[in-house]
Amino acid sequence: MSKTIVVAHQKGGVGKSTLALNLAYRFSQEMKIALTDTDPQGTLIRLKNIASGLNIMTHDEAKKNNKKYDVILVDTPPYLSEKIPTIFSEADFVLIPTKAGVPDVMAIDATIKLFKEAQKNNNKLLGGIILNMVKPRTSLTFFAKEQLYAYNIPILGQIGDRVAFNNTFLSGGIFTSEDSQAKQEIELLATEILNVLK
Repeated sequence: MSKTIVVAHQKGGVGKSTLALNLAYRFSQEMKIALTDTDPQGTLIRLKNIASGLNIMTHDEAKKNNKKYDVILVDTPPYLSEKIPTIFSEADFVLIPTKAGVPDVMAIDATIKLFKEAQKNNNKLLGGIILNMVKPRTSLTFFAKEQLYAYNIPILGQIGDRVAFNNTFLSGGIFTSEDSQAKQEIELLATEILNVLK
């Protein structure tokens, strides 16, 4: 039976699709991966014939064929749709990315409430927060962490605001870039998720 990892935040522009894509590339190095897109904008579905080596499909397709995959990665829309509670309830892990800005940290509240509601029905559901697109040398990162600790959900590190991530949709993921720091950040995040799931 596959493990389902959902990437979710009600606010757009926090890098959900970029993280889901790069985690899929990372996990595909040693596992069978299905990358699914529940966002009506279809950012990832449009990459279906471009992204080499990845199985990109609708969420329903992945659920029907879940025995074929070790991990199903789910990208979600930039708002809290009526499908999110069901997607959370079927997940093994929810990754909640947020920027370190004040509006982003404030907006995370609704997503975390849904996550904690899902945990009441599925006590095996795990999760973590990742600070994404972090600007170098800013006090906002410290402020964000202080606010996020109150939710009592693990903070799994941070991903820098790097040009290399903007190019990953057409380049085959961060692991084809020359940015060793970006590769290391995705590697560390993938390891943290797998460690929690074990």
